[in-house]
Formats: sequence, structure tokens, C-alpha cells
Amino acid sequence: MDEMEAMQIKDFVKDMDKTQRIVYYEQKKKNEGIAILLSVIIPGAGQIYLGRVGKGIVILLTFWLILPWIYGVYDAYKSVKDYNARLYSIIFSSNDNKQ
Repeated sequence: MDEMEAMQIKDFVKDMDKTQRIVYYEQKKKNEGIAILLSVIIPGAGQIYLGRVGKGIVILLTFWLILPWIYGVYDAYKSVKDYNARLYSIIFSSNDNKQ
């Protein structure tokens, strides 16, 4: 997630109550299983699912070396975890949270 998207999300959720933020988070978060499955079937597809198109293409072009393919599966899982953690932080840690 880039800084511009993070600022847009923060601005979007600033007037939401806690329940609305939970629903928004559940809709916006990425699924680890989907990212892993995509990466196993099509190397680099998990990164593309996360919006990291360049990284996904590099993995796709080099997967025949096997090691980039294995790395791609691991990276897809870790990237989804990081994305969801950052998303959670942006949505629920802003100073103007409403209860």
C-alpha cells in the first residue's frame, strides 16, 4: 500500500464509528490463502493480487529457477500479513477514532 492510498483510507474512515470501521476493514483486507494459492498456481500472481505488479512480473519471468518461485509464495504470504497489519493500523489507530 502506498502513502497516497493510506491517506485516502485515513480520510475515508475519519467520520466512521467503530462498527463501520470493522466492516470496512473486513471488506478491504486481503486473504492470505488466495495470495498463496495464486502464487503456487501462477508464480508472481500473489504479488499482483496485492498490487505489486512489477515484483510479480519479475517472479513470473524467473520462476523457472525454482528459488524465485518459492520466494514468491513466501513473499505473497508475508506481504498480505504486512498489508493487513498496516490497513488495521490506519483504520483503527487514527487519533480521531469514534467509539
